Amino acid sequence: MTRRASLYVATGCLIYLVALIATTPAPWVARFVERSSRQALLLREPVGTAWAGSGRLHAQQRTGDLVDLGALRWNTLLSGMLTGKLVADVTLGEGAPATQLELSPASTSIRALNVELPGRLLSIVAPRLEALGPQGKVRIRSDNLRFDVNSVLGLAEVEWRPVQLERARGMALGSHIARLRGAGSRVDIELGTIDGPLRLSGSGTWTGKTGLSISGVLDHPEDRSGETASFLQGVCSEYRPGRCSFRFKQ
Repeated sequence: MTRRASLYVATGCLIYLVALIATTPAPWVARFVERSSRQALLLREPVGTAWAGSGRLHAQQRTGDLVDLGALRWNTLLSGMLTGKLVADVTLGEGAPATQLELSPASTSIRALNVELPGRLLSIVAPRLEALGPQGKVRIRSDNLRFDVNSVLGLAEVEWRPVQLERARGMALGSHIARLRGAGSRVDIELGTIDGPLRLSGSGTWTGKTGLSISGVLDHPEDRSGETASFLQGVCSEYRPGRCSFRFKQ
């Protein structure tokens, strides 16, 4: 095959691939989301095509109840096709900034991630929180994350602002942050406080084999009602006046 003929074949394949994506209906994206997340995420009411479309994204709790994460929109970029990758601008939620998602046979990359999600989502990530009824808002930010087969690389921040729990209605629990560092086969976690009366510090790790393991302390000032102390005594691994020690392993 001559060089010119090879160029014609490559161009033809690219045009065919673009046409295929442009005409593939949006429900295909819904099936892809469900399969790749092992049914943890569900895309409902998909409209459009795999090239550009929208739907309503939900996370599925262990009970089967769905947590509405917001309107999901995607727009596939032609530039990614030239490098053999599927690249799309994705937004989740009204007025949210776009996140760039890059898929290849070897890895998945996420750039400019900045999303706000309902606090209920935490009971899916950490099922032991389900009994406390997490509420409020969780914001996830990262400039660049990369997921390979058995590897996570990049930095991310997860803010829970403010911390709200069904079992502690009206109680001021402050706002806190988890800083994540993907270090290959594990993710290192550092806990801290943004604001509020409770001061959080701690650390932990996550690996595909051992799961999530976190330990730390919550320091709190004296409250005249004793409400905070009473609540923490019921949920802490160890408690002494003004300090709650906790350990979490999943």
